[in-house]
Amino acid sequence: MTNYPATNAVPTSINDVDLSQVLRVLRRQWLPLLLTPLVLGGATYLLFNRQAPVYQASTSLMSAPPDSGNSVLNGSSVIAAQLPQGAVDEVVHSSTAVNRTIQLINKSNLAQTVKLHIVRDLKNELADQKFKRLTVTSRLDQFQRGVYDIRASAESPQAAQLLATASTQALLEWDLRRAQEGVSRARQNIQDQLNNINARLAVATPGSTDQQSLVSARGQLILNLSQATVFEEGARGNLTLLADANTPRDPVAPKPRQNALLVALVTLFAGAGLTLLLDSLRRKVRSTGDVIGLDIPVLGELPRLPNSRRSQVVRAARNGKLYESTGFIRVNLGSNVPQSQAVVAVTSARPGEGKSSVVAATAISYALAGRRVLIIDLDLHRPTQQEFWQLGGRPWVSLPGATQAKQTSIALAFEHPEQASAIDVGEGIHILPAGESGRRAASLLTDAKFPVLLKQWATAYDIVLIDTPPVLAVSDALVVARHADGLLLVVASEETSVPEIQRVMRDVQTNNTKLIGVVLNKVRRNEAGYYYTYQYDGTK
Repeated sequence: MTNYPATNAVPTSINDVDLSQVLRVLRRQWLPLLLTPLVLGGATYLLFNRQAPVYQASTSLMSAPPDSGNSVLNGSSVIAAQLPQGAVDEVVHSSTAVNRTIQLINKSNLAQTVKLHIVRDLKNELADQKFKRLTVTSRLDQFQRGVYDIRASAESPQAAQLLATASTQALLEWDLRRAQEGVSRARQNIQDQLNNINARLAVATPGSTDQQSLVSARGQLILNLSQATVFEEGARGNLTLLADANTPRDPVAPKPRQNALLVALVTLFAGAGLTLLLDSLRRKVRSTGDVIGLDIPVLGELPRLPNSRRSQVVRAARNGKLYESTGFIRVNLGSNVPQSQAVVAVTSARPGEGKSSVVAATAISYALAGRRVLIIDLDLHRPTQQEFWQLGGRPWVSLPGATQAKQTSIALAFEHPEQASAIDVGEGIHILPAGESGRRAASLLTDAKFPVLLKQWATAYDIVLIDTPPVLAVSDALVVARHADGLLLVVASEETSVPEIQRVMRDVQTNNTKLIGVVLNKVRRNEAGYYYTYQYDGTK
């Protein structure tokens, strides 16, 4: 095996992140990537702009620590006990508090339609246990002391303010009843003790010690009962109102501009990510390193020409940007096929990869090296070789075995081998065109005369380059390659995917065809900092 080192060649792994390649992938899809976010963002704006505004108002309550109790009430606190975690939220959304809130809303001066809408929602939320109109947030310490915020949502600023106020009032009323119930139970306990003593006094012996002690105890209970009555009237809950609900000025929803911008940005980033993901899944070949990783010899690289006209390919191969690149392809190809009478079939995985350009450019390189070249256009479905050469006025020359030179196509050359002729385009290059009858000549590839004629014609040339159709489109290339010294695969940088090359490799292996190597075509100048890189394995 002989290796020709590449100039400044640095293999690039397919797993490396290339920012320039990312930008190129996104640039190729710039229209849908920009149009989709604009359309979805505009639709989102119109959708939310048509929705009714939602206003929010909130109140704040403080959870105060209870006092240490009162000896008169046997330890019962005048302030309600500390509420456990989540209790306020449960109370606000309880049937008692919601029904009281509904009563207060119905008594307000809101428009009747607004009242009905709020009441309906509150009842539905209570039934479904999914609350949107009223929400509770808390800022508490480890002892459940802190601030509760009750936030109300409604269709108008006044409705939001009244709903927050009504819900807060219902909560405070519940908390006050809770405190009063504790004191009432303590007062009732004193009353029960007083009634018991009165009953005992009724049967006690006048002037006895027992009577005197009962009279003394009754006096103390009467005092305690009067104090308990006062405490009951002054009992208060654990919650204290800190801030009343203010009438909001601006709605909190909908926000058409904000939502539209958010949707547009999410769509843009999602679209870009999906585009890059799909591109990554396709694993497109970008440099020689991608192909070498598949264990295929790379015979050379051809740069992407700024001018896409086919007539420019021959000129660029003769003394332009393709001159050096095609020279290395010729050297590497010559190490894998015979030095004379070599027959090479050239194909690609898919259409548009430039296989015909590679055939024409390689033929020029051989001609400049003093070699005789025969180009056979066997892409019978879409022949293009005639577009690379100036064929007008060129002479026709007989191919080996022919007795007279006549204007022929590949089909006529098969049918009348004695008239088989090629066009002499100069510099030792002859071309056997497919002709207009090329599509009808596809069956000739399986004719028994094909390998015989191919071998016969090759005797007058150093190399025969056969332009064949894409191998994943039709099987012609595999049929031709059986009678050639091997198959040369053209791969377009940034267009052909690794799975496509792997499919070609499987087909080649199944058909017992020799794959000489790969030519990487349409390589950008800034792809890796060099035009060409090549390696070949003489054992393959």
